[in-house]
Amino acid sequence: MSGMANNRLWILILVAFIGLSAIVIRLVKIQIIDHDDLAFKAEKQQIASVNVKAERGVINDRNGEALCFTKDDVSFIVDSKMAKKNEKSLDRIANKFSEIFGKEKSYYVNLINGSDKNICIEKKADHDKALLLKDFVADELKKVPDYTRIYPYGNLAAHILGYVDENCKGVYGIEKSLDKQLTGKDGKLLVDKDVFGKTVAVNEDESTQSYEGNTIYLTINRSYQQILEKELKNGLDNYGGSSAVGIIIDPNTGEILAMANNPSFDPNDFSKYTDEERRNRIITDPYEPGSTFKSVTMSMLLDNGLVQDDEVINTENGTWKLQHASITDAHKSSKLTVKEILEFSSNIGMAKLSERIDKKLFYKYLRDFGFGNATSIELPGEANGMLKLPDAFSQYSKMYMSFGYEIMVTPLQMAMAFSALVNGGNLMKPILISKAVDQQGKVVVENKPVVLRRVIKEATSGKIKEYMIGVVENGTGKNARLNNVLVGGKTGSTRKLVENKYSKGQHYSSFIGFFPANAPKILCMIMVSSPEIGKDGGLVAAPIFHEIARQIIEIDPKVAPDKSNIDRKEETIKSWFADNPKNDGSKYMDVPDNSDKSEKNISKEELSGNTMPNLQGKSVRESIAALNKIGLKSKVIGTGNVIWQSVEPGASFKKGDVCLIKCEPAKKLNKIYIN
Repeated sequence: MSGMANNRLWILILVAFIGLSAIVIRLVKIQIIDHDDLAFKAEKQQIASVNVKAERGVINDRNGEALCFTKDDVSFIVDSKMAKKNEKSLDRIANKFSEIFGKEKSYYVNLINGSDKNICIEKKADHDKALLLKDFVADELKKVPDYTRIYPYGNLAAHILGYVDENCKGVYGIEKSLDKQLTGKDGKLLVDKDVFGKTVAVNEDESTQSYEGNTIYLTINRSYQQILEKELKNGLDNYGGSSAVGIIIDPNTGEILAMANNPSFDPNDFSKYTDEERRNRIITDPYEPGSTFKSVTMSMLLDNGLVQDDEVINTENGTWKLQHASITDAHKSSKLTVKEILEFSSNIGMAKLSERIDKKLFYKYLRDFGFGNATSIELPGEANGMLKLPDAFSQYSKMYMSFGYEIMVTPLQMAMAFSALVNGGNLMKPILISKAVDQQGKVVVENKPVVLRRVIKEATSGKIKEYMIGVVENGTGKNARLNNVLVGGKTGSTRKLVENKYSKGQHYSSFIGFFPANAPKILCMIMVSSPEIGKDGGLVAAPIFHEIARQIIEIDPKVAPDKSNIDRKEETIKSWFADNPKNDGSKYMDVPDNSDKSEKNISKEELSGNTMPNLQGKSVRESIAALNKIGLKSKVIGTGNVIWQSVEPGASFKKGDVCLIKCEPAKKLNKIYIN
């Protein structure tokens, strides 16, 4: 028996030894081998990292008025597992939230009991209500900043501002293009927790501060924007149409002062609107500009001395039949001066004049004006438009392009090209962002006016302004006139392409105007798509422009400080363009005119045969008229009287050929326009 007892004793000792050894080994592993790893895990259980989201930056207009800001709402999260274990705390939370938010207590009880995870019991609670819960503490409750992006003026400037998604990330407009600037930098809060997961302290030394996003200042003037949007809506109400766009620019700096589309949308609730309503057609939708483009073409002709004001062009009584085409005028006339071609918007006159400029030079000017390339405005989704290479021109391409067909442009491109026409000849880069300022008030981005290139001479700019004042005073743009400020501009009406055919009933009606016309500070482009009442830009878009210009002058005295009623007697209008110095800084100078007043006119006999008359010594006007009479096209180099002709006097010719004539100024002193 004693032997058996001894064996049992030894077995117990062995078992105890093995157990003790296992404990020792385990302790060695925990205390020595795995010490660092386990200590890190323990610390992680005791210290939690909470992300502190940065507030998104404000977007202001040029005068510091907030067009968009972030509302500091709070969402309340409950740990359902913890709450269900503590019925007293759950009841306390439900009572308090029912009191603050006006919902039944049972709503919160059922919401918490119906989940085994964290549950949001109030999302984006208003800051005022969140303040009422500032001193309410419960271990199961978390307060999480949940910012809401607010657009206080609803759809005002919606296509510029854009909108954000549910995570406050920019999706469209400035919100998207400047998302990094606006987002800011998130912070981090380190908190100490007990074994039950309750927060006991905040580790401020290890926490990092959040930095709100930069404040963005746009070049937009809120008051101008409100006027533009209101009058686009009124225009659609008055004339009908599927949509309307408008843009207001300072032509001297390229700053966008207002930009609007109608239909529009409310970025506070953007998901309710279609893609069509949210699209910024000013930069995304190229179109054929029609007759507004004639000002661009005319500036090329003026810049190269290929036309004279009083030169008379045969406008074929409104219908010009070509070999495989026909060009018509809405305002029929047998003949017009060069200036009148623009004033009364003659397609025939412009097509004939366009033949005087080489197609490669024509293309170069169009490129220099910015057509065929995006303007690089600070908005996403901008289109390039469409500009053919010279080698792709057909026999009639240059003619059609001269009055705004066979070329696709965006409204913004047209507005920037017109800015170059009236600001002295410089193509400006469009500016929409004035500056960005960080949280400390430091300017981190600032945009100054940028001249991309000189497109036309300053003297040409002065002359084309004169022509466009004539459009408003004498021609198709009379509905844009103001009583007390001089206006210039150009009307346009373009047939829309519908199923690859030009529609007879659907048009783009447009007007681009500027004021005060002698020293432009404001340029405004208006375009209405498919108006139901009227189709011409002078009947639809010009009146909209008139109302916008009138209101801007009323609210902003800096635009036109010297207002007085305009005397529109014929002699007064003529005096505007007489021998007075031009307001763009150009001057007149005297140059010799070699014309011989005793010269004889080209006889009827010379024009009746099939041989070339002698044009040398004759004026440009008389020579072109003679060439038209005998069926020849003309191309003119220089100004003054003819000194050379490509088809020699007495030589035979074929009708439709081009005769190049070279001219030089006359000896007599004439007033001409120079820099």
